[in-house]
Amino acid sequence: MTPLRLATAGIGLVGVSFGMARYGYGLLLPDIRREFGLGPAALGLIGTGAYAAYLAATALAGALAARAGARRTAVAGGLLAAAGMTVAGLAGSHWALAAGVVVGGASAALCQPPFSDAVSTLSGSARDRVLSAVNCGTGYGVAVAAPVAIAAGGAWRHAWLAFAVLALAATAWAARVLPARAVAPPPRGGWRRLGRPGVVPLLAAAVLVGAGSAPYWTFAVAHLVEAGASAPASRAFLAAAGVAGVLGTVTGDLVRILGGVRAYVLVAALEAAGIALLAARAGSLSAAFCSALLFGAAYNAAVGVQAIAATRLVPEQPSLALAATMGANGAGLLLGPVAAGAGAAAAGLAPVLAAGSVLVVLSAAVYAVAARFGSASWAASATASMSPVRREPATRSRPARAARASRRPAARRSSRPARRRAARRGCGR
Repeated sequence: MTPLRLATAGIGLVGVSFGMARYGYGLLLPDIRREFGLGPAALGLIGTGAYAAYLAATALAGALAARAGARRTAVAGGLLAAAGMTVAGLAGSHWALAAGVVVGGASAALCQPPFSDAVSTLSGSARDRVLSAVNCGTGYGVAVAAPVAIAAGGAWRHAWLAFAVLALAATAWAARVLPARAVAPPPRGGWRRLGRPGVVPLLAAAVLVGAGSAPYWTFAVAHLVEAGASAPASRAFLAAAGVAGVLGTVTGDLVRILGGVRAYVLVAALEAAGIALLAARAGSLSAAFCSALLFGAAYNAAVGVQAIAATRLVPEQPSLALAATMGANGAGLLLGPVAAGAGAAAAGLAPVLAAGSVLVVLSAAVYAVAARFGSASWAASATASMSPVRREPATRSRPARAARASRRPAARRSSRPARRRAARRGCGR
């Protein structure tokens, strides 16, 4: 497994599962809304169902990757994505549409954790770079999905089916690259490792950034359309967010230069600024596209910082830590759409987006304060997992010395004691 092959396989599978199966719903939302006549609350419930399925699947992802192996887990996720998008594309009712969106949402939970185990065999810098690139697969997926949706026009079903074909291709490439067996046997302890210092504040920040980002992913395009933007312009806006997400590939280097806390505070502030800008200036296309660039790059970088921190804090089982972080983010994404849908029905989408930006800022505060005062071992754990293992020049243990002595020739082992006994006999002792 070379870093390049792992990165391309991860980008492809995360791109179709997150960028298409999961976030394609928001991309195609205006046309779906017109055909089925659904209101914001109903659309929010469908989005919440997808996040609930995602959250349930994350509970199994870490253990499944450790026992079934990276290849089988990732292939299962890719096939779920293809199946869900096929059902959505052929849906004749909003119930069938919801079923397809829910299945597609569950697929994303199985596609990314296997790569955290696979990259654990790489060196520190290569591991962070590949993990950052895989995490940014969402941006690549949205960047590909948006032109497909624009070309499809009002035929949103054709877009779903095209996404399903791409999912099958990405699954086939991942099956060729990933190892069939687990990289290492699953260690004992399992979920108890998530109670170690540093993990809890990380999960809390993940919940908050998920809840704050969910309204943007689900309703940003609908907000632009309400402000007067055309359907092609609104989809190009989401494509800009996807392309900007590719910039999150440098997250590993950003963490190395600034440190985890400073890097997270920076990208969370940029993401919140992007969300607030869209809430305030949706009528201006230039402001909207600036918002998309800020949000796309910063959101992927924020999730990337969390992914790197998770794998450093639980280095012996990175897929478990990453699945837990994704699950916490999914919990926020689960609550976000339904709360945003209810809030939008009462007050409109602009206040809902503004509230999302506040939650993202709060996630940065929780991450920074908890790491500074409540988790002194966070940085120590991260540094220890990245440093090479030192071999202490300690004295050999008694069993080691005995084993070493047993390998000596018998004559050599017995020569000194024999000489001592002879000397004692010669001295009259």
